[in-house]
Amino acid sequence: MVACDYRNVALWVWDWADVVATRRTRWGTPWKSPDRMRIWFGIVGVVSIVLGLVTVVG
Repeated sequence: MVACDYRNVALWVWDWADVVATRRTRWGTPWKSPDRMRIWFGIVGVVSIVLGLVTVVG
């Protein structure tokens, strides 16, 4: 949802990270930009799906 920015979820997560992040950049979040955040969430999502399928099938 974040990677595809479904219903501006990326903005909500960006704001949440700004509030709770302890390792802050000059933008206030652990990510350097919203685009990088969306890319990382996309990568983590794909890896999670692959690992889940491997676990279920294997």
